[in-house]
Amino acid sequence: MRTNILLFLALSIGSSVDLSATTSDATAVDTVAVVTSQDWSLSRAPGTFDPAGWSTADIPALTRVQAVRMGLRIDESVDERFDPIRGKAAAAKYYGEHFDAEALPQLVAVEGGMLLSDIADAAKAPLRVLESANPHLRRDVLPQGVTLYGTSVELEVEQMKELAQKQEEYQTALAVQYNKRRTQVMSFMPDPSSHSAITYTVRSGDYLGRISSKTGASVANIQKWNRIKGNTIYPGQKLTVWVPKKSEKAVAQRDAPKPEEEKVTAETAVATATEQPTDQESFITYEVKAGDTLWGIAQKFPGVSADQIQTWNKVDALIKAGEKLKINTQTISDYSPDKYPSTL
Repeated sequence: MRTNILLFLALSIGSSVDLSATTSDATAVDTVAVVTSQDWSLSRAPGTFDPAGWSTADIPALTRVQAVRMGLRIDESVDERFDPIRGKAAAAKYYGEHFDAEALPQLVAVEGGMLLSDIADAAKAPLRVLESANPHLRRDVLPQGVTLYGTSVELEVEQMKELAQKQEEYQTALAVQYNKRRTQVMSFMPDPSSHSAITYTVRSGDYLGRISSKTGASVANIQKWNRIKGNTIYPGQKLTVWVPKKSEKAVAQRDAPKPEEEKVTAETAVATATEQPTDQESFITYEVKAGDTLWGIAQKFPGVSADQIQTWNKVDALIKAGEKLKINTQTISDYSPDKYPSTL
C-alpha cells in the first residue's frame, strides 16, 4: 500500500523520486522516516557557484553543476534547486538519501509564460501567497513546463494561451519603453564611432569654461553628461567628457601632470594647488565687512572654499572688518571682470 501511494505521488509531480525505500524491510522504512522528519531550510547564494537551495542537517544544498547533473533547470527565469518538491528530491537523491514527497496543490504551465499576477487573479488568491510558495521562480512569470505550487486552480489550455499572450504583450510594452528611454539617453551622447569618452580630473583653478576650452566640449554638454546643476565643480572631481577621437590623445597629454608635479589625492588637491605661486593679476581683493565669516565670503564666489581663502591669505578663521583678502579669479567658476570688480 505504501509503495502505491509513493508511486502515485511520484507520477503526480512528474519527478524521479527514489522508491528504493518502499520495501518490506523495516529498517529502510525507518530511514525514510528519519530523513523526512528533519526540517528543510533554504540557503541562497545568488550569482555564485556556491551551494544553494533546499538542505537539511544531513543533506547539503546543491551547487549549480550538481543541480544540472540531477536534471534541474537553472536559468534567468527559474532555479529548481529551490523547488519545494524537485529541489528537495534532487538533493536527497544526489547524496544517496530517501525523500518522501509531500502532496502539494500545483499547476503546471503547458503554455508559457504567464504572469503570476494573472494566475493569482484567476485563482482568487493573494499574489504574495503564490510568490512565497514558489521560491524557485526568479521572475514574476511562470515559464512553460515549470510547476507552480500553492494553488489548485484549474486553467484550460486556451485560458493559458490567453494569459501567455497577455504576458507577451506586457513584455513587448516594456521593451518599447526601454528602447524609448535608451534612445533618449543616447541622444545626449555623440556618435561613438567618431567620439570617445575620456575622464577629466578637475584641478584647482579649473572652471567649466576652462575645461571646455581644453577639451572642445561645450559647457552645456559637460553639465549634461555629468549631471551638474549650476557651475560648481571641485578639485579631484572626475568628469566624463566626450571628445573627437583624433583629439583624444592631445587632450590627455594636455591634461596630464608634468613629470615634476607631485601626485596628490582629491583630499589634498586644494591645499597643494593653492600653495603654488600665482600671478597677482589672477587675484581680486575683498574687503571684510562686519559680521563676515570665511564661509560666508566663500559663498559669494562660486567654486571658492573657505579653506582656499585661508591658504591664499595665510589667515586663521578669525577675520575682522576692514581686512583685505585675496580671491583667486581662476577658481571662481563663473568669473567675469564686470561681475567681480577688483575691489569689493
